[in-house]
Amino acid sequence: MRYLVASTLLVISLAGLILTGCSESDTKPSTPSTLSELFPIRAEDMWVYDAERYINDSLSYRAVDTVKVDTSRIIWGGAIWYRYLGEPTTYWRNGVDGVWRLLLDALHPDGFAEKYFGYPARAGQAWWVRSDDDSVSVVSTAESVTVPAGTFDNCYYYAAKRNDGSRRASVWVAPGVGIVMESSVAFAGDDTLRATRRLKGY
Repeated sequence: MRYLVASTLLVISLAGLILTGCSESDTKPSTPSTLSELFPIRAEDMWVYDAERYINDSLSYRAVDTVKVDTSRIIWGGAIWYRYLGEPTTYWRNGVDGVWRLLLDALHPDGFAEKYFGYPARAGQAWWVRSDDDSVSVVSTAESVTVPAGTFDNCYYYAAKRNDGSRRASVWVAPGVGIVMESSVAFAGDDTLRATRRLKGY
């Protein structure tokens, strides 16, 4: 279960987890072609997802998940960081080159920050998320994604792969909106664990 939660957080986080130029085509006005932030990370910002999890192709969880930014914040490294409700030791912020994650936990008592989503970016760019031992890359910056919340164009598509091959994740982020869809697969012993989230509202 702990691994399922971790992979789900990667996909949101991965809480993290929203970029530039992506707009909802039917119910929202189009956004500018360039935005200064990948997605909003401010107190009380909220996203609602249809979520499912499977163990060896058997449904183990289906619910509506709410992701909300807590009202508390901290100052670390001269910047303001926010956390999502339910993530007491993980903080997030928008930086000049994307979304950054800060870990303040038993393994990182003084804090450890690293880039999680590069933005702005171009297809083919890649980086290493050391704390997860994941290689993250930008597959595309022009994806069209249809989810319960609507159709979003010009989305960033990120792919993450754990370097030992035990986990893979895909995340589609609508610039200025947030993560619109995410999926992950993890291998734990003889079990295959799959999780998906699709944006329902924000």
